[in-house]
Amino acid sequence: MKQRPKKLKTYLTHFPVKSYIEADILSKESTWRIMDLLRQAGAKGITAEEITQQEQIPASVVYTTLKELYRLEYVFLYPRQKKEKGERKKRFVCERGTWGKYGIDEGFDAVIKVNGIIEKIANDLRQPIMETFNDIYEKFSSKKELNQFLPTKDTNICPNCQRSHESMEFFYAILLRSIDLMITESKEFKEFLIEKGYAYEEHV
Repeated sequence: MKQRPKKLKTYLTHFPVKSYIEADILSKESTWRIMDLLRQAGAKGITAEEITQQEQIPASVVYTTLKELYRLEYVFLYPRQKKEKGERKKRFVCERGTWGKYGIDEGFDAVIKVNGIIEKIANDLRQPIMETFNDIYEKFSSKKELNQFLPTKDTNICPNCQRSHESMEFFYAILLRSIDLMITESKEFKEFLIEKGYAYEEHV
């Protein structure tokens, strides 16, 4: 199958699965092809008919898949009031949380929220992270080899959240990779774990 040139960049490439229903729908190759097309369609979205024509997937499969993806909140409908005059067909847009989605135990999530732990961490990190994001943007803007990876500007703003999902994923991916590097390879974090009794000293 000939691959289409991609208009939007990909920074995250996973779908964490939190239920048997999600596992079932995402186990199908046709779902991944539809999701990729939805993502590449950007903020304007795409109709079921366009997916059927472009991917040569049976209409029944496309409609069933879109129905399930909508129910699981992987996609949303392009707002009626923002459609072009005379347009009546439903346009499906890839939800911003889809590609950056992660799973966390509900009980654990509830406890850290109730105790204000997440809010405190977010408040403590907000300023240094925003300063870092600004530095990252300047670096990617000024270097030719990095500039090609910058998200597309002004042409893919989501009609729901009024932000570019592509740009959100870009910064999210950088932050995730940085946290992963710190936790898995940082000497300081290893020493912290040893101090708290969660790791052993390495003996040669």
